[in-house]
Amino acid sequence: MHEIVAAPISAHAFEPFGDVLLEDAGSLTPWNGRSSAEGVLEKLAAARPAHDGRHVLTLLERHVHSTQAFFPLDPEPYLVVTAPDGPEGGPDLQGLVAFVAPAGAVIQYRPGVWHAPMTTLGRSGRFAMHVFKDGSDADCEFLPIPPAAVRLEAAQRAHVPHPESGPAPTFPTTLIKE
Repeated sequence: MHEIVAAPISAHAFEPFGDVLLEDAGSLTPWNGRSSAEGVLEKLAAARPAHDGRHVLTLLERHVHSTQAFFPLDPEPYLVVTAPDGPEGGPDLQGLVAFVAPAGAVIQYRPGVWHAPMTTLGRSGRFAMHVFKDGSDADCEFLPIPPAAVRLEAAQRAHVPHPESGPAPTFPTTLIKE
């Protein structure tokens, strides 16, 4: 199984894939490549890792005709996993990159960027999500991938407990064997 380690997100490191707002101020510019598509703001709940200390990916997605932005509604860190385009038009799985976004960070994927579905690293993980849709199959492309593991050591460092949420959960570090 291919394995990568999640690192804390920064604007510079995430720049090839999109934009990230880490401070309390800033703006993002959404992009729509289809006149028939309309901006949609949805509320969604993210999955949690299935195992302590790691998350296994089996699916990537992309939105060729739209940016996609995520606005966290809960004070929890979350996982952001991206992949560059491969030579055949699908994702380059050897180029998978994983980031831990701290509570409150807003991200926006560029159009056509392969990424994993949202994964929260705390107790809850609700997001507002903005994307342009026209209701066709072109809104989102899903691609099953061979399992790839993301190690989450950075998640423990990124979590600052919210005053009402109690102590931060821990994510023990364990080596994943193939």
